[in-house]
Amino acid sequence: MKRHLLLTGGALAVGLLVAGCGSSSSSSTTTSVASAPTTTAASATTVTTTAPTSTTATTAASSTAAASCPTLAQATAALGGTFTGPISTPIPDSGIVCEYTGSGGNAGVTIFAHQSAAVFAGQVHKATGNPAMPAISGVGDGAYGMTTGGRSVVNAYSNGTHTVVAAQGPGAIGPVVALAKVALADN
Repeated sequence: MKRHLLLTGGALAVGLLVAGCGSSSSSSTTTSVASAPTTTAASATTVTTTAPTSTTATTAASSTAAASCPTLAQATAALGGTFTGPISTPIPDSGIVCEYTGSGGNAGVTIFAHQSAAVFAGQVHKATGNPAMPAISGVGDGAYGMTTGGRSVVNAYSNGTHTVVAAQGPGAIGPVVALAKVALADN
């Protein structure tokens, strides 16, 4: 299965998710995600840090809508601090990479929304990472995460929308969990 990586700040490249039925994988340690056109927000916004209180519905029907990035305000509220972005890069199979740049380090989330049952099952199977990450409760229908090398990674999924997200950012895992929750709620 084809693997996609979320890269932020050149710090930690983490194998994230399975996106299709091919057998290739990609890996890089640069801050560039892809050469596709990108979109950037006009200015940075500062928002007080609070964790989102929304929950992900598990009974929603899957749709064919494309994945969408959390807004700058949502990402900044989840992560705390000051960020710019998102820089969004579409990837195959209803996926998108969303990068946010901040003075404390870059953060990002890769989102595969509204997948077929077979592709979704393959992505969820890979969501625990290699080596497996500990389970996290309260994020979608399942989530795994860890902090290593000063960066935190969270992979989570929603059964109802067949959506898988992989978020990462600098520092503690709490803000990255909040970013994963926002991405699941929006997709």
